[in-house]
Amino acid sequence: MLFFRANENTDPQKDSGTFLSRSGNYGYWQGADMKSQISSIFLAFAILVVAALIISDSLCAQAPAGPLPAAQPQASPSSTVNQPNPQPKAETRTSILGQWKLNQDESDDPRKKMQDANASRGSGSRSGSGVSIGGFPIGGHGGHGGNRGAESDEERLRTQNAISPANSLTLTQKDPKNPEIDLTDDQNRKLALLTDGRKIQKSDAKDDSYQEIAARWDGPRLVTDEKSPHGGKMSRTFELSYDGTQLFETVRLTMGRSNTPLDIRYVYDPVPANPATPSP
Repeated sequence: MLFFRANENTDPQKDSGTFLSRSGNYGYWQGADMKSQISSIFLAFAILVVAALIISDSLCAQAPAGPLPAAQPQASPSSTVNQPNPQPKAETRTSILGQWKLNQDESDDPRKKMQDANASRGSGSRSGSGVSIGGFPIGGHGGHGGNRGAESDEERLRTQNAISPANSLTLTQKDPKNPEIDLTDDQNRKLALLTDGRKIQKSDAKDDSYQEIAARWDGPRLVTDEKSPHGGKMSRTFELSYDGTQLFETVRLTMGRSNTPLDIRYVYDPVPANPATPSP
């Protein structure tokens, strides 16, 4: 019995210590295992994040920066074919010299100008003593009433030649110092415009192919000093347009006893010196 007690009374602290020791070791390994699992989870998460960043950088590197450019519209064949031809640039000149052609659309209508002048003076238009320009009567000499007879055929013709424009004209000068400017129209009539004040030779009333006229330079403008077929004052002014693309001829004559001035302006376009030959 004593032996049994000795065995039975084994120190309980030792057994308790052994249990506690085992219990502590179990908790230690259990904590270590949880840390290992958590570390594995964080490591896997980190690997996923890095992989995602790598894939994202790869995609960004392949894609071009900024928005994709829009496709350029293709011109339709109809729009290319139907494009209007560009208008040729107007020729410009620095002198009134050269060849010019009448621009009827931009020129004054002498018939209407004369009719308006006669109407404003109350004399009206008298076809029996008038002059015809282009087949239209433009009225006779006003301001003299019925005390003066009708115009003669010679006076009518001279008035028509004095007022009607040329379809084309050419202004030439032999050299810059020459005082003579020659004007030749499409009817081969020549006007010698003399700017040096020399004595003017009287022209043949029956031959209008050549005539000398006193003229003067007023800056870049050339102004004549003439008499109308009825003995009144008359002048012509030749000048370039402001842009040098046209020639203006202004015919000024006086009408009636009050010497009312009447201006008729004709517009001319330049004729190229060497027009291009059309291709066959």
